[in-house]
Amino acid sequence: MMLERINQFKNREIKARDLFEIKEVNKKDAREMVKKFHYLGEKDFMFNISYGIFIKGKDEMLGCAIFGMVGGNVALKGWFGVDNTHSNEYLELTRLVMNPILNGCNATSYLLGNAIRQIKKDYPQVKAIVSLADNGLHNGAIYQACNFKYYGLTDKKTDFYVVGCEGKVKRCGTTKDKQGVWLPRSQKHRYLYIIDKNVKVNYKEEKYPKGNSMNIKPTCCNGTNVVYDKRFNKYYTCPKCCAEFRELTEEEVKTMNDTIKIIK
Repeated sequence: MMLERINQFKNREIKARDLFEIKEVNKKDAREMVKKFHYLGEKDFMFNISYGIFIKGKDEMLGCAIFGMVGGNVALKGWFGVDNTHSNEYLELTRLVMNPILNGCNATSYLLGNAIRQIKKDYPQVKAIVSLADNGLHNGAIYQACNFKYYGLTDKKTDFYVVGCEGKVKRCGTTKDKQGVWLPRSQKHRYLYIIDKNVKVNYKEEKYPKGNSMNIKPTCCNGTNVVYDKRFNKYYTCPKCCAEFRELTEEEVKTMNDTIKIIK
């Protein structure tokens, strides 16, 4: 019956407001949803508030929007020029997840839009909501659909991945004699939903990024799953895209002429 009603919604035979209800949910239930359906799985996240989407009259949560504190004092100062004494005035969308049975429809934007409406009602002290979209994965089209403003990309940064340390990132100290590779860290698209029109934003508003998210290739290895260390002229599996970070054998390198042209 639930799938039948969802298909009716996808076919525009039922309106979202007649099918769904949005309710505040606890961290345990939100975490289970993220663990099951979000690409970051069990990775921890900031949590203050979460709203779930349900079929009216049903207990099964089909998706949730999770909001936490903006990531630290530095982020607050960067965005708004304020310190952490103002942390309760700003939220960050830390996870947005949906059961795949609702792919191909506007259920996600309906969830996010109504979650924001509830925040305005339930938490009137909140002035703005930040969201960051990994530019190696998507352009943030869902935020554009929900009338977030766009403020460009975060600064470029690189990380050193150490061979033999399960791809552990080394951000300080010497890497001169270390086996590994420097790789660009994914930049983030900066989006902001402004509730209080008096909020001052330090970043410059820009036009929305466009393009097909399906064609985006990882910035680490350009979709090849191979990276190159020019210091020692060695090739490795990509530590960000592959389960194992290891040096490629001479035999493997000999078979990848086309890949070498792309990554070198």
